[in-house]
Amino acid sequence: MNVAEFHQQVEQTWSYIEEQLDEQEVDVDCDTHGSVFSITFENGQQIVINKQEPLLELWLASKLGGYHFKFHDGQWLTADQQAFFPLLSEALSAYYGETVTVA
Repeated sequence: MNVAEFHQQVEQTWSYIEEQLDEQEVDVDCDTHGSVFSITFENGQQIVINKQEPLLELWLASKLGGYHFKFHDGQWLTADQQAFFPLLSEALSAYYGETVTVA
């Protein structure tokens, strides 16, 4: 994956997350500032997803932990093969207090 493809894939991922949250009517604010996409909850807590261009990685930070993902075979995976969307869904559900699924 080259840098342009990386940015395109990250942008598609961020758009997809926002669409999924809107469809489920999850009351959060999604904002993008440069290489950082944040999901902010009513109580001010945040989940932060950011691009790491030099490494071609997507990073996820929440109160449940921090994860680094590389794009392999059509999905974002950690070094130990954990997929991005299930980990994001777990974090969203923990913050929101209800099941939120981004798949």
